Amino acid sequence: MASSPSATDHPIWSGLDRDFHTALLEEGRTPEGEALRHKAEARFMFAEGKPFLLGPAQMVRAELAETLRLVTKTYHRAIEIIVKASVTDEHVRSALSAPPALASDLKADRDPANCRVHICRLDLMPDPAGGFWIIETNANCPGGFVFSGICNRAWREFMEKRGHTMPPALAHEEKAFMAKWFLKVIEQDTGARPDFLGLIREEGGNRLELGDFAKHLNWEGVGCEEVDPREIKYDGQGPPSARGRALTHAYQKLGIQPFQRMRPECEPFVQAVRDRALFVQNGQRGRWVGDDKLCLAVMSDPDFKHLFDETDWDLLQKHVPWSRSARLLDPQWLDLVRNERHRYVLKRGLDTRGQGVIIGTGVDADRWSEALDVAIAEGWLVQEYHPTTWIEYDVDAPDLQRHDVALGAINGELTTMFMRSSGELRVNMSRSGRMHPIFLGG
Repeated sequence: MASSPSATDHPIWSGLDRDFHTALLEEGRTPEGEALRHKAEARFMFAEGKPFLLGPAQMVRAELAETLRLVTKTYHRAIEIIVKASVTDEHVRSALSAPPALASDLKADRDPANCRVHICRLDLMPDPAGGFWIIETNANCPGGFVFSGICNRAWREFMEKRGHTMPPALAHEEKAFMAKWFLKVIEQDTGARPDFLGLIREEGGNRLELGDFAKHLNWEGVGCEEVDPREIKYDGQGPPSARGRALTHAYQKLGIQPFQRMRPECEPFVQAVRDRALFVQNGQRGRWVGDDKLCLAVMSDPDFKHLFDETDWDLLQKHVPWSRSARLLDPQWLDLVRNERHRYVLKRGLDTRGQGVIIGTGVDADRWSEALDVAIAEGWLVQEYHPTTWIEYDVDAPDLQRHDVALGAINGELTTMFMRSSGELRVNMSRSGRMHPIFLGG
């Protein structure tokens, strides 16, 4: 692994402010900086026995701020268009990858009000030429929204005390941001501010950000309790309930895999969300369609251009890589994808945490051909591969790792930014990745 930032095979993204990075590394190596870093890493755990690894903070150049805000708003608008179109447009549905087990739920969920995507994360691959590509969306339950703001605030206070001028903060740095945005979204969507929320998760399952989220809600005067979706009762005649208490609003920390496994035991929960008797962020359709990586196939394919505003379409083509459903590729394209694997990536539509991703340049021809056959049968995304840029992954080490940039959106507004670096081709926190706080120059 190269140690020189100028090495041609390890390019640094020109969108980053390297002067800030140099200053931060210098301050981070002081005794005070070292204490801050150790405290921050001890503050969060990704899972039992797995620290939430943190890398040096970065700053994106001010001249990119307007572009990033515009792209976030445009991309969010496009995701909601696809979610709405999935209700009635068979062509759109054929390009997506909704699991058969969810087909009846999505068919029954036809209320236009359930097509909102309140929260989502855009994952960008910075381009060595200076631009960036949007490679997927997370409209599920992106816990990094909580931690990134806390980490940003800590580094901001530290750098300001050391005499450095910092740019204006994004919304996620506000204390209790996670609770405040969620309560605001609830009021906008339902007209009510609850005094109690359920925190929906599988018993014994992923609850990454729930501890901090509960604390933030308490600061806002809102009570909360963790609830397994199988505990929710609803008969369509009155409000849903759990553990003998009415439950009309909840935050859902439940990924697609556990949800599908538990689905036969969750009928009251699903019906309550469908009927809008129980609010959860992104609902069901917004979550399972908006989170589908195959949405990028719809944004990339000229067959779907008519769905979008012309200006939006033109902007998306600059930042969405060539993407298609493997199931819908014609024989000529399939031959190209099979024989030129280094140019493509395969992704199962609703997998998370780096699972279901096959990067052609990282496997041999036989493994790629086998994976492509599965992708065709199951309707995976096939996407043009774009190499990313590199960054120092630790204050104390000069070595470089690949990285992405994540943009967090609340109702289409850019509120959150962070970076993930990794020694693997798949940059993911659940594997070997580190999160880097990002400031947006201004």
